Amino acid sequence: MKKFGFVLATIVFLATGFAAGFKTALFREHSRSERNKQLMRRMLTEVWSNPDTNAALKVADELFTSGFVLHDWTGDSYGLENHKKGIAENRLISPDWHEQILDMVAEGDKVAVRSLSTGTMRRDIPAIPGYQPVLPVTGKFVRFPELSIPRVVNGKVAEQWDSADNWGANIQAGLIDPDRLSFPLASACR
Repeated sequence: MKKFGFVLATIVFLATGFAAGFKTALFREHSRSERNKQLMRRMLTEVWSNPDTNAALKVADELFTSGFVLHDWTGDSYGLENHKKGIAENRLISPDWHEQILDMVAEGDKVAVRSLSTGTMRRDIPAIPGYQPVLPVTGKFVRFPELSIPRVVNGKVAEQWDSADNWGANIQAGLIDPDRLSFPLASACR
């Protein structure tokens, strides 16, 4: 009977320990996900939507690692200083730039953010060698969706994959006239 009592007590203690451990791990993961989502909220409001470029760049120093890597439609760019140049350039081109969060989901060290980007083109968009010529200022307002998936390491954004509806934005800005394309659209996608 003593043996049965000992086995039963051991099972109860183990089950209680596993349940408490699982609950603690679940709480920690939820807390990490919430911290990562808060980091993304700060990134979009205090960096990308901030009309004060100097303040935005200071916040960028807090939110991104020095070795930050951005993967977007222009290719890969490396380093926080490069990224900060892009932030400042974006603010010069569209001083009223704003990013509104539509959806956000966090899992592990990544956060998927669907946002709506808006702004008015007030300066030329510089050339990207081997990719696009200088795009002349149009003064038009653009509104387009973006999907970003940042990876967070030690509370900072270390890497980000970004996809945006640049085609739609360029049509809205008057940079592309889809009715005057000299090639069939389907052939452009092959």
